Amino acid sequence: MATSRTNGATGARGKRNGAARDVVGKERVMQEALRMFLQRGYPGTSMKALAQELGVSAPALYWYFPSKEDLFVSVIETAMNDFVAHVRRSITETDPVLKLGQLVRAHVTWQLQQSDAARAFDLTMSVRSLANDIPQERLAPIVEMEREYVLEFRTVLEEGHKRGSMVIDDVKTTAFAIITLCEYVHTWFNPQGDMTVAAVANRYEGLVRSMVGVTASSRPTDIGSSSTS
Repeated sequence: MATSRTNGATGARGKRNGAARDVVGKERVMQEALRMFLQRGYPGTSMKALAQELGVSAPALYWYFPSKEDLFVSVIETAMNDFVAHVRRSITETDPVLKLGQLVRAHVTWQLQQSDAARAFDLTMSVRSLANDIPQERLAPIVEMEREYVLEFRTVLEEGHKRGSMVIDDVKTTAFAIITLCEYVHTWFNPQGDMTVAAVANRYEGLVRSMVGVTASSRPTDIGSSSTS
């Protein structure tokens, strides 16, 4: 009888956790986790706090992710894969000046349209500081994605410099400066303001072209802004 009661209790808990799992969904768990990681950082986010935000018990989360570490890596890898895929789909040019413009516009557009998902790159830039919390081998794929993305910019800048269409003293520093410029556009953009996403993306392309010494005659024309000034 004792065994039956124990099995019955275990089964009941399993059903409750299973029901919570079905209600909240893996995607919802990842969305809320990303929001919390961005707000609180990795050390300041706990599975218990995440469960409270989602309105489920903490054990229910472990149906999806064995640990906070696994959750973090999965969230960042997914967001970064989506972001990089978006940028690469936007690239159609081979000329370095035009390709740089497409990279900038794609990055800015993603930042302004994807909200929390777009800011995942913020976390990838700081993952090295998590060495005491997460084993380096777990962070390696994220670091590699960051490295490959920066390399996209460096390759374009190096090609433009070799062709004489860009004037760059330090390719590495310039690449990081451009990425940082694009990454934090969301800090000032107002969706109800005078500029549309397209207008901001084009304006940033112009700023970046100025940074790398592209002549004024080849700069893009701002489009997509409202008629009010």
